[in-house]
Amino acid sequence: MAKSASKPGEILARAVKIAVVAALVPVILGLLHGLLSGLEITTASGGTFREWSHWGFTTYVGVHLILYRPVELFQASHRIFSTIAVWLFGGSVGSVESAGGKGKLATKGGASQGSTLVAFSPYVVPLYMILACLGGGLLRQWVDRAWLDGPVAFLAGWLMAFHWLMTADDLQQQRDRWHMETYLLAIGLVFIVTLLIGGACLPWAVPEFSFLQALGDALDRTRAIYATAIDQLFFN
Repeated sequence: MAKSASKPGEILARAVKIAVVAALVPVILGLLHGLLSGLEITTASGGTFREWSHWGFTTYVGVHLILYRPVELFQASHRIFSTIAVWLFGGSVGSVESAGGKGKLATKGGASQGSTLVAFSPYVVPLYMILACLGGGLLRQWVDRAWLDGPVAFLAGWLMAFHWLMTADDLQQQRDRWHMETYLLAIGLVFIVTLLIGGACLPWAVPEFSFLQALGDALDRTRAIYATAIDQLFFN
């Protein structure tokens, strides 16, 4: 993803990336619509899961921008998934260190430190949000949902905001060797994959939530956005 010195190749690559970024926007909007619509379920705590998760999301954004950024917490999950990725895609981990928010892996057995899969796997798995959903599902066996639903939804929204903002901060540190469209493409892909993974885990905490129905709604909304965009661009 480093900046290229070849002018024709660079121009073509940048044009393709810009086109892909533009094509991903309706997918992102469709996924958001589908998942948020699926969370319009009343909690036993009062309010809907969507409202609680929205409060958690916006609260973390305020904390992140004004008060504190838990970098160490993000680096811990980054190291875990960097290690797992190296094991999955070949080689073994010699050491894992964190430098400036970016995990550095010393590997054995031929694993490539520069592997895209290894490099980006920590960014696409919202570990703490997944653990919140899993914990909420387990606690439902012992805790009344009137005490549990709202706080778990709030925490899930908080932790998803944490993951996205910390990922954006971490990738921003690499902007000196990326073009803007490369950065936007990376952010867009991370956004989509984390939405899919997080949405797949939501039924643990919200049994009434249907991930497949949410995907169906997302597909319908994405198609509608594409159709509207094509109509406005080529037929009006």
